[in-house]
Amino acid sequence: MSLSLTYPCPEKFTPKILVIDTILDNLVAIQHLLQGLDVQVLTAQKSNQALQIANSENLALIFLSCDMPRLNDLEVAQLLKSEPATAEIPFIYLNEQQQDEERQLAGYRNGAIDFINKPYNVDIIIAKVTLFIHMWSLKNDMRLEILRRKAAEQEIKYLAQHDTLTGLPNRRHILTDIENLLERSRRQDSQFAILFLDLDGFKKINDELGHDAGDEFLRVISKRYKSNIRSFDLISRYGGDEFLIVLTDISETLELTPKLKRLIELSLEPVHWKGSDINAGVSIGISIYPDHAQTTSKLIKCADTAMYLAKDAGRNTFRFYSSKLNKALERKLALEHAISSALQNCEFEVRYLPMIDAISGNILGAEALLRWSNKTLGEVSPAEFIPIAESSGFIHEIGIWVLNKALPLMQRHPEMKFSINVSSLQFNNQQLLNTFIELIESSSIGPGQLVVEITEDMLLAHKETEMARLDAMRKLGIELSIDDFGTGYSALSYLKEKPVEQIKIDRSFIANVQDSDNAALIKGIIAMAHALNINVVAEGVETHEQMQFLRDQECDTLQGFLFSKPLLAAEFEQLVQSRSHSSLNIA
Repeated sequence: MSLSLTYPCPEKFTPKILVIDTILDNLVAIQHLLQGLDVQVLTAQKSNQALQIANSENLALIFLSCDMPRLNDLEVAQLLKSEPATAEIPFIYLNEQQQDEERQLAGYRNGAIDFINKPYNVDIIIAKVTLFIHMWSLKNDMRLEILRRKAAEQEIKYLAQHDTLTGLPNRRHILTDIENLLERSRRQDSQFAILFLDLDGFKKINDELGHDAGDEFLRVISKRYKSNIRSFDLISRYGGDEFLIVLTDISETLELTPKLKRLIELSLEPVHWKGSDINAGVSIGISIYPDHAQTTSKLIKCADTAMYLAKDAGRNTFRFYSSKLNKALERKLALEHAISSALQNCEFEVRYLPMIDAISGNILGAEALLRWSNKTLGEVSPAEFIPIAESSGFIHEIGIWVLNKALPLMQRHPEMKFSINVSSLQFNNQQLLNTFIELIESSSIGPGQLVVEITEDMLLAHKETEMARLDAMRKLGIELSIDDFGTGYSALSYLKEKPVEQIKIDRSFIANVQDSDNAALIKGIIAMAHALNINVVAEGVETHEQMQFLRDQECDTLQGFLFSKPLLAAEFEQLVQSRSHSSLNIA
């Protein structure tokens, strides 16, 4: 959509001729004489009226009567000649009688082009008027062309510095403005703040409602932002769904808080679109001159860095820049860069954490855990790289790789269950189900051998589409496990409606089984799960006391370092072989 600019190109209009005479009959006669021409005839009977018209209209020609009893034609001619706006307008004297040479010479000196005497020859007057109109048209066309070119230059300049969708200054414009502000702030020893705003959830608007809805949302939000800053502050659409606001001449950073909260409120207010409301939030990062940086590029980078912290803090909030934050972001950017080639560089590996029967001590299977080791970054925690894999889009590729990596082990041990962790992004993607279908159809994996672990908040958040996907997985023989149970919704009643075969009690509860409240909670979870015919796994078992407590409560399956650390596939198989005729550290 193009922007409506304030630089309209001038258009052609009908030539105008002014007739000055104190006698009304003479004015009417000239109007009648010229009625066959494509001109607009204006009349004036007084000098001030004539001068006003001449100054306000783009006249092609003036007819001035020499024989006006109440008006000195020479004075009028002199006034027209002395004004810059009227000095170039040609005028012709209309005479009732032949003028002497001295009188005519005075007229010429005052700008007269010609004298026409009565009786008027209509053909001669029309010929002369036609000539002057033609000359005026040539001059006016040239003037219009100059104006058009100036308007085009202004439009090009405007478009080069403004966003065509919102009308806000663009990146180039605000960078120049900040440079000028820096110079002024250095001279005046003053502070200013750069706010980097990134809309949360904007991509969803475009994906679900289309780009027209996204464009309308951006237009409305930009107007809200602009109307809530001072006239001497700066604002820009920096790119995509990013905005830059510069609050000038601030004295304390604390005074920014109300303004920042207001910007968040404005972002959360719904935008009406075709009978419905669309919403998105905003994450804001703030840098301060001169505290955080002294150049435009570094100040913007600092604000951008702080914005990522706001997103990590839960979105719809704001954060100020700090050096610690900068190091954290550098680490994140390094991880984002490294993860894109981690699969090709064989940096990932799958380790298997054994799952132990709580009563017999037999190995029932294993949980496949992804690990990443990079030569530069070292060992990277899954808690650190999984969110990055999700945000960068690599989580789907990595998830499929884990499945294929675990497949040979699963085929060699059809008597065991193997579980994999699935993120919300994977679960929401049809590609995961397609991969399961291909894997099961092309291999000898039996029903119940593959277990998919998701968190309980993921299960509760899913709608009909996701529930249908779960049902399809169950029909394939895939079981569902709720990981980290007890840290989210913490109620078993909803499990009656969900296709769940297993829950895993979070390790934080197992670590404190000596606490009476924790112990009571674990007892309740196990009892209620068994009543619903759901298997219970305890994570993070590290002591004999924890193991014995869980056995006493008839917990089904145990996991933890008491039995084994996560193992490579070959190590896991060695453990299975060595324990094939004996229990695993369970006595």
